[in-house]
Amino acid sequence: MKHLPLNTALLALSLGLLLTACGGTDSAAPTSNVPPTETPVATTPAFDLKAGQSLAARLGVQSFAQLAPQSLPDLASLQREAGDLTSGEVVVGYTSQAQLSRLAAHLGATVKATLPQLNTALLVLPDALSPQRTARALQISGARYAEVNQRRRLLGDVTNQNVGVQSLATQSLGTQAALQPLADADPLSAKQWWISQIKADQVRGIATGKGIVVGVVDDDFDRQHEDLMAEGKIVTGFDATTLKELTPDMPLTSGSHGSGSAGTIGERLGNGKGGAGVAPDAVLMPVRIFDEKGFAGDFNVAYSIVWAVDHGAQVLNNSWGGGGYGQTLKDAVDYALSKNVVVVASAGNDRRDLHNGLGAFPGVISVGASIGDDLKADFSNVGKRVDLYAPGDQGLTTYINESLPPAQRAQSYGLFNGTSMAAPVVTGASALLLERAKTLGITLTPYQVKKMLVAGGDPMKDPRLPTDKRVNVLTALNNFTAASVPADGGKVVVQVADLVMGSPLTGSDVILTPLGGQNKGLDYLAQTSNGDLEGAEADAKAAPAPAWGSAFFYGIEPGEYEVRVAGPSWAVYGGSRTPLLGKVTVTSGATVTRSYQHEADLFEYGATARNGSPATATNFSAAPAEVLAQGLLLGGTFSNDNYVLPPAPGVPAGTPDTDFHRFVVPAGQTLTVHAIARATGSKASARVTVVDATGTPLAGAQTSAGGLGGLADSTATFKATDATTVYLKYANTSGSEGLGHWYGALVTIK
Repeated sequence: MKHLPLNTALLALSLGLLLTACGGTDSAAPTSNVPPTETPVATTPAFDLKAGQSLAARLGVQSFAQLAPQSLPDLASLQREAGDLTSGEVVVGYTSQAQLSRLAAHLGATVKATLPQLNTALLVLPDALSPQRTARALQISGARYAEVNQRRRLLGDVTNQNVGVQSLATQSLGTQAALQPLADADPLSAKQWWISQIKADQVRGIATGKGIVVGVVDDDFDRQHEDLMAEGKIVTGFDATTLKELTPDMPLTSGSHGSGSAGTIGERLGNGKGGAGVAPDAVLMPVRIFDEKGFAGDFNVAYSIVWAVDHGAQVLNNSWGGGGYGQTLKDAVDYALSKNVVVVASAGNDRRDLHNGLGAFPGVISVGASIGDDLKADFSNVGKRVDLYAPGDQGLTTYINESLPPAQRAQSYGLFNGTSMAAPVVTGASALLLERAKTLGITLTPYQVKKMLVAGGDPMKDPRLPTDKRVNVLTALNNFTAASVPADGGKVVVQVADLVMGSPLTGSDVILTPLGGQNKGLDYLAQTSNGDLEGAEADAKAAPAPAWGSAFFYGIEPGEYEVRVAGPSWAVYGGSRTPLLGKVTVTSGATVTRSYQHEADLFEYGATARNGSPATATNFSAAPAEVLAQGLLLGGTFSNDNYVLPPAPGVPAGTPDTDFHRFVVPAGQTLTVHAIARATGSKASARVTVVDATGTPLAGAQTSAGGLGGLADSTATFKATDATTVYLKYANTSGSEGLGHWYGALVTIK
C-alpha cells in the first residue's frame, strides 16, 4: 500500500466544524470556464446528508477517511521555529501497532513507551520538528489523537508549617482545637480536629478501610515513616518519572506533599505514634508523578494510572491539577472508571469557579476545601462541579519535613492544607465505604460511592453554598444497607463524523448539560478521539468508534441532557463554533449512544498558510491508483468565518473562499472531477476548474455544468498526453458562504 504524503495545508487538521473556513483566498486571475453567474443544476436536494449517512456512503465510494491511516506528514511543514523550546515529546493515540511504527519511522521519532490498554504511545521527536505542528498533523494522518506531552502542577499549600513531634505538643490549632476526636493510643490524635468533624473516629468499629488499596497519585511519600510503615501497609507502586516500579522498601525519592496525602488517607491507628488517618487500615500504593523537576507529563501519568488500576488500586487520590484538557489523561480516567475504580481529585486552590485538573472530568469526585466552622476555605475553588467539601485547613498528619535526615524525617509531622488535603479526606471516606460494601457482599460503582458520600454529608454553613455538603462518614456508613444503595449512573457515547467524507472527527468539544436535577446547568465536557478504550468495549458495542470520533461520559446522573457538539480546540483554531444541538435521556446502568455529522474542512490550515492557492494546495499526488480509478471523495466548506492564519499577502479579508487540491495525471489517463453541493442540501454551488501552478486554466481542460446524473453542480475533465501535475480549484457561485455551505469532490483518474 502506498503511503499518502500530505502537505502543510492538509496536516494542520482544521476540523472547523459548522462554521469552518474551507480554504483561503486566491489573488490569481479567474480560472473557471463556467460563468460566475451560472444557475446551479441541482436546485432541489436529491437526498439529505444530515439524515445520518455521509456523501461517501451515499455514493458507495472511498473517501479520504479510508486513506487517512496510510497518510504521512510532509516533514518540511513540521520544522521547529527559532525560539521554540517546547519539550519534543508527543503523545499519539494509534489505531494499530503497524500505524504507530510507520508514523514513528517517517518522523524519525523514538517510541519511548506504549500503553496498549489505551492504544497510546509516547514519541520523542527529532530536535528539528515542532511538537505542536507534529501533533496537529498526526491527527489527520489517522491517529486517534495526538497532543504535546503536557506539564501540570501540584496544588500549592495555602500555608506550609512543618513541625516535629516535640513542638506539636504545645502547638495551637486555633479555632479548630474545639473539635476533639475520640481518645486513642496515638499521641497526636487529639489535635486532628478534622477527624472529629467528619466523625471518622466514630466509625472504626464499622470500617477502617482494611484491605482497600488506595493509589496516592502525587509526588512520593516516605515509605519509611514511622506512622505509615507496617507489614502489608504499603504495596508496590509506580514512578511515572522513570516508568519503573516503587517497592515498599525503597527510601523516599523526593517531595513531602505525597506524604501529607498518604497520611490524611491512611495514617496508622493505635500504634502509639503520630495520629490516624480517615481510613487507618487502608493499603497505600505510591504513584509518583512529580520529581524534583516537576510533572512527569500527561502520558507518564496516564501510564501510571493504568498501571495502578491493573495492579489492584480501588481508589485513586489526585491532589494536583492545572493545564488544559488532555485526551491522554481523559482516556486514563475513563479506563479507571470503566474498571470500577473510584477517582478523587482536588477542585483547586484558585478561589474561583475554575476546574482544570482531573476533577473537571465526568465521573470523578471533585472535592473543595472547608474549614472548622463549615465555611468554604477562602482559597478553595467553588461551583457546581465541586461534588463535596472536606476539611482542608491545618490538618495535622504525616506531612514530612523533607529536609531532615532520614531518621528524623521518619518522625516528622506537619499541618497539611488546601484542596490537596480535602481530596484525600474524601479518598479515605471512599475506602471506608468500599470496605463496608465488601463486608455486605455488594459491589459499588464510582458513581454510587459519590452519591452515597454526598447524600450522607452535613450541610455547609456558608451562606454562599446553600446546597453544598461537607463529608460525614458516620452518616454515610450508618445509612449504608443493601437496600439503600442508590441506582447507578449511566454512560453516554457521542460520536461525531464529517458530513461529506464520513471521516471521524477528533478534538471536537462535546458538552452534556443536565436539564434538571441537582446538577441542572452543570456542563460536562469531553472531546472526541477516534477509538474506544479496552475497558469500555464490553458495554460500548453500540459505538463502533473506528468509524467515528467518540466522546465518552462515565458516571452520569440519570435524566435528560442537552447535547452540544462544537468544533476542535478553540485555543488553536478560533473562529465561530456554533454547535450542533440535541438531547439525550440517560438511564441508570445503561449506555446511550448519539451520532452527529458536522460540516468540516480537514484540509483548511497548514502550519504557516491557508489552503487558498496552488502553492498551498493539499497534495494528493500519491493517492493509490486503484482508489483513484474507482473514485476518491474529498470534501470541504466555503467560509471565511474561522480565520486562524491570515489571508495571503495582499489579499483583502473577505475575499471569497477557495480550495485547491493537487494531483498527478499519468500519461494517457483522464482526470474527471464532479463537484457536488446542491444535491446534498448544501447552500453552496460548487464550481471546479483544472489549473496549473500559477492558477491559470490548464490547456485542454474543460469545465461544464452538471454531471453525475444531475447530482453534480459542475464537472471538470482533463486528458494528459504526458504525466501532468494539476491543481483543482473549488469556488462557490451561490453568492453566499458560511454555515451550510459544504461540498464534495469525486475525483477519478483512469
